[in-house]
Amino acid sequence: MLNLLFAILSSAGIFITFKYLEKFKVDILLAIIINYITASLCGYFLSNSKLNIENLIHQEWFTLSLIIGVLFIAVFFIIGRSTQKAGISVTTLASKMSFILPMIFSIAYYNEQISIQKIIGFLLAISAVLLSIYKGKTGNVNRKYIWLPILLFFGAGMVDSLVKFAQEEHLSAGGKEMFSTFLFAIAAISGFIVLLFQKQKLSKLIQPKVLIGGSILGLVNFGSLYFLIASLNKSGFDSSVVFSIINIGIVSLSVLIGIGIFKEKLNKINILGIVLAFIAIFILTN
Repeated sequence: MLNLLFAILSSAGIFITFKYLEKFKVDILLAIIINYITASLCGYFLSNSKLNIENLIHQEWFTLSLIIGVLFIAVFFIIGRSTQKAGISVTTLASKMSFILPMIFSIAYYNEQISIQKIIGFLLAISAVLLSIYKGKTGNVNRKYIWLPILLFFGAGMVDSLVKFAQEEHLSAGGKEMFSTFLFAIAAISGFIVLLFQKQKLSKLIQPKVLIGGSILGLVNFGSLYFLIASLNKSGFDSSVVFSIINIGIVSLSVLIGIGIFKEKLNKINILGIVLAFIAIFILTN
């Protein structure tokens, strides 16, 4: 249960950090690159294995980590583009609801048992997420760009599904530190390539606020992946249950943090969502 709790806290930490990055007007792309460098270094220092190119290439998860690393950056850009073109509400919804895909993947691909209790828990989890992020009428969705949040839904869901596959097939006996190190390094390299295409100066990366914000983001980002894999390995729950608990925990905690720290307003539907979240967690963990 501790791994689940730390996974939720780390992911909620990402939410808080992004809020402060926005508040202090830190360039998100620059912070993201520093974040991936920091996360990669965390994995390097925690790894007991010798990290060299030859060793990495011969790892069974090598190709998979390449794909996930590139997807990390791709999903980040889709989020930005979707927020601008399709609207923040539908983008948030697509991002938060993407946990449905790894949940379904875990049940279908690994033949996890399904029961009435689990079905009820899943339905409450989905309802909790939907209600917790509901903000009422926030403007019309630009239907011309509706493909962006749809792409985000599948992209974010694919990332978590691939992490589940990597954990089950290659990381159940250990090695998550080396896997995380290389994965985040690939994401950082992808970010550098994007930066060069945008013709931005690399010197911008060493601005104090970029280094500080990006480093903090990297620490919690590494923690979210590390403890997700640890939860899938050691929690004792089915993977579909783990993804549900972590995601409804993240949404609920993020809402509460938004109220307590950033003075965001909570409507009655949001309160109902948080109540349902606790009920769903209770059902899924019993």
